[in-house]
Amino acid sequence: MAQTYALKYLTKAALSAPRDLLNSYIAARRPIHPTVLVFNCTWVCDARCEMCSNWKRGNRKLDMTLEQIDGVFRSDFWRNIENAAISGGEPTTRNDLVEICELMIDRFPRLRKFGLNTTGLTPHRAIPMIEKIAAACQRKGVIFAMRVSIDGVGDMHNLVRNVKNGFDKAYETIRAVREMQRRYRFNYGVSTTIFSMNLNDAENILAWARREKLDIVFNMIRFTEPALGNADLANAHKPVGEAEERMRQFFLDRVRMDPLMDGQNYVYMHYADMIANGYHRLAPCPFQSQGIMLNPDGALHFCENSRAVGNCLETDPGELYFRAESQAHRDEIRDTVCPTCLSPCQMNVAAVKQVVPYVKFLARATAEKRRSRRLQPPGSPGRRGPA
Repeated sequence: MAQTYALKYLTKAALSAPRDLLNSYIAARRPIHPTVLVFNCTWVCDARCEMCSNWKRGNRKLDMTLEQIDGVFRSDFWRNIENAAISGGEPTTRNDLVEICELMIDRFPRLRKFGLNTTGLTPHRAIPMIEKIAAACQRKGVIFAMRVSIDGVGDMHNLVRNVKNGFDKAYETIRAVREMQRRYRFNYGVSTTIFSMNLNDAENILAWARREKLDIVFNMIRFTEPALGNADLANAHKPVGEAEERMRQFFLDRVRMDPLMDGQNYVYMHYADMIANGYHRLAPCPFQSQGIMLNPDGALHFCENSRAVGNCLETDPGELYFRAESQAHRDEIRDTVCPTCLSPCQMNVAAVKQVVPYVKFLARATAEKRRSRRLQPPGSPGRRGPA
């Protein structure tokens, strides 16, 4: 299923390549309508994660209602959205999540991929919602991709999420989604945030995912107030010294061992590079010119590191976005924050839209794989050819 998903996505990406190149050319010269959207539909969450503080600011009374969301997305501003993801908080805590997703799928005429992240901790709610969203995407010919968060095996996951029997609940969701694929065509897997608390369990998580034949994505912890509310956790949870080096090696090993065309390797190389070079970002980001983030209360941000440029409940998002002062703020973020930003958000989208950086990555990843094989002892499973 993962190969079918990758082929379908790459096919759609190839068909839209001329438009992507044109958009990139224009965006380098003047602001264009965004093509990438992350909508954090609520901060309310069913977990109490050690590395994220969104659950502390969750307040259903401050979330936009379905009617308000409908009004926001009626704007012509969203007409070019191609990649949209809905996140939080925990999206499935909203009773109207399916209606929100259907609204987005219907309103964005150029949408080609729709993503959902979930804790999977309340399977009785999440499973019916995921199935309806998968069905809506299939009806519209939109690629659907969803992931369940797994931050440890067994007790480690429960400790990170501060939820009793959290691993078993998430696994129940995973099993149901696996069965769901018999009826709908979509991509699913698990995602893991690696930080000081669960770094030692990273290999166990990887081994578990492989036994379960699950596609897994590892993310390096990052600290961002607009998206995670966790800026105050950096000192407590950022790996340093020897732990930081072990994290770098873990990501580098993924590049060396995983299939070359696995798009996530692009992110792993990004992480390994940034740890090694003192956190100087080399990877492109679609949010520099084509991305936008919408928060639960209607606040509009250029990305997870930008301040709000206004509220869509008060002013049309297009007006907020194209204001001179808003674009000046984007330039400021690009100059001061982007050079050290760890965010992997939609990085693979940037790779598709900016071909040269991805070609360079493929060359480097190939070299890393060759180097790894040379360093392995003769007769080892990964060794090919003479020493």
